[in-house]
Amino acid sequence: MRKAIPIQGDGSIVVPRELVEEVFGKAREAVVHLRSGCLVLSPIYVDIESGQVPHLLDRFHQFESLSTVQEEHFRKAEPERTGVQFEGDLSVLALSDVFLFLSASKKSGLLLVQEEAQRWGFFFQNGNLVFAAGDDPKSGLAAYLLQRQFLTEQDLIQGANLLDDKRETLKVLLEISGLGLEEFREQWIRCVEALIFRVFGLARGRFGFQNGEVQSPFVLNLPMSTTNYVMEATRRLDEWARVQDRVPPLEAVLETPEDVTASTSITFEEEQVLSQITGTRTLQEVLLRSKVGEMEGKKAVASLIAAGLVRVVRGGAAPVRPEAASAALSSKERALLVRRLESYNSVFSAIFQALSIEVGRKVDVILGAFFKGLEAGSSLLAGLSLTEEGVLAEEPLMSRLAALPEERESALVRELNELLYFQLFAVKNTLGPDMEAGIVEMAKTLLQG
Repeated sequence: MRKAIPIQGDGSIVVPRELVEEVFGKAREAVVHLRSGCLVLSPIYVDIESGQVPHLLDRFHQFESLSTVQEEHFRKAEPERTGVQFEGDLSVLALSDVFLFLSASKKSGLLLVQEEAQRWGFFFQNGNLVFAAGDDPKSGLAAYLLQRQFLTEQDLIQGANLLDDKRETLKVLLEISGLGLEEFREQWIRCVEALIFRVFGLARGRFGFQNGEVQSPFVLNLPMSTTNYVMEATRRLDEWARVQDRVPPLEAVLETPEDVTASTSITFEEEQVLSQITGTRTLQEVLLRSKVGEMEGKKAVASLIAAGLVRVVRGGAAPVRPEAASAALSSKERALLVRRLESYNSVFSAIFQALSIEVGRKVDVILGAFFKGLEAGSSLLAGLSLTEEGVLAEEPLMSRLAALPEERESALVRELNELLYFQLFAVKNTLGPDMEAGIVEMAKTLLQG
């Protein structure tokens, strides 16, 4: 679509309202940039759930959907034509442990993960991740480029016409994005990484692995090893658990108080987020404009709110942190609970040291997987993590126990036993049944009474 727009006497360009509505849809602002000598306006916010966007995203996603890649670009190993080689339940074996196993055993093939009706696939070559795919078009490359302002809805409409002419989807996306080949490939890699990190939050579901080989063009040179992706995903989940209750809703409008001074020390991500807060933009719009990533952006917002540099003005209430316990623990009851915790921590520390000798820093990933499936309000340990010594910190647990009306010791022992059972399972899988039996005997001695 081409339309002529006159230049005003002062050098400005006025775009007619009907053209703005046709091209930008629900977007309220646009970013201006140059591509191949042309001045381009891209919408800041695109509603991917309305208008033609869902249909367009579905068309562009077909070439990279899990179903397509699995059926047309994945070749099963001959003995595996009819079955899976490794399968299980994520409530028993965490996704991080599955990834580490496939990495250590240098597997090549497809790891299928399913939670209810949703499916994801992770493709490995010699233990290294090379691609990830899902069935949801909103996780695809076109949606990723659209949300990051490399594409507009109008670009997708233009691209859909090219698809009608039997053009290859990847080449069409490259053409309409205006990106160079290397930058386009970098954005595709980031899209795949975003899917990897998103799925790591699953605590329930089934998985199954099929030996085989994925074929071009779905063999990307991902920048990290499988182990490093596991470590990074775990780090993000841990950080998110600590800040999620301080992040306002996406529809909340943010503003900066008038007394913010330039001397305030902030990080690069916080600076990027702060620069996009105008008093009229929602959190979702701020995150899109800041271009630091959703997780990093939300962490920056939480930090800025805590420092008093940003506040919520309308469009959604900021999350309310749990009230402090109305009744403090008596000194006698606290001493009893602390002794209980210390006895379990002695066992946890021994397990941590034993695993560290065998697997090094991977111990953080192996033992940290326990906390990912815990939901706030249903577990005393939700949102917590082990210290650098492999034990549970005292104060957070005592504070949560104080909020319970009764049976605090029973609740503590029940939660600690769950963690202990998980760690013993990890010991058995990593160090063998003999080491597990030895730690069980030690635990009986330390935990008696």
